[in-house]
Amino acid sequence: MSGGDLRAVARIAGFVWDPPEMLPPETLYRKWDWILESCVRYVRQVPPGGLEYEPPDRPRTLRNLAFHALSIARAFLRAYDEGVPTAWRGIMDLAPDDIQTNEELAAYGEESRRMLAEWWRDAGSQDPLDRVIETYQGAQTLHEALERQTWHTAQHTRQVMMFLGWLETTPDRPLSDDDLAGLPMPKGWWD
Repeated sequence: MSGGDLRAVARIAGFVWDPPEMLPPETLYRKWDWILESCVRYVRQVPPGGLEYEPPDRPRTLRNLAFHALSIARAFLRAYDEGVPTAWRGIMDLAPDDIQTNEELAAYGEESRRMLAEWWRDAGSQDPLDRVIETYQGAQTLHEALERQTWHTAQHTRQVMMFLGWLETTPDRPLSDDDLAGLPMPKGWWD
């Protein structure tokens, strides 16, 4: 059991836990698309050499962080389509050798957006998303996984914004409180 499975933690601790109300799937999809669009926009802003920036206290380059953020939708879609367990930790953490430049990374992100939009149009918008899949937080409905991966992408996109600040670049249209409203976001940037 992972500590991320709050229902299981509550059950073991002997108390009832009622999770907060989730946003409807269509709202989650719209937010996720905007978050991905924003991440792609920020990647295009990275100054020359900045993709290889690694902060002193975090062993992860901006390129690998952004690649991971832009890959989360693909992992969700794979879990949806193939029933593959959604154990995203440790996968898609390193950008492949053929994604070296801002534009290559942005193109990868645009393709992730296209894939997510196609899924939403062809399947997701009509699906009740009540099927249960195994995730690294335990068993979750697809709706719960959709919420988790939306805010997961948002958290890493916030980190990309922070990297831009370290590189003395102001993010174009930074994610706002309204963009993130209703998502169970961690308070800290590195949580």
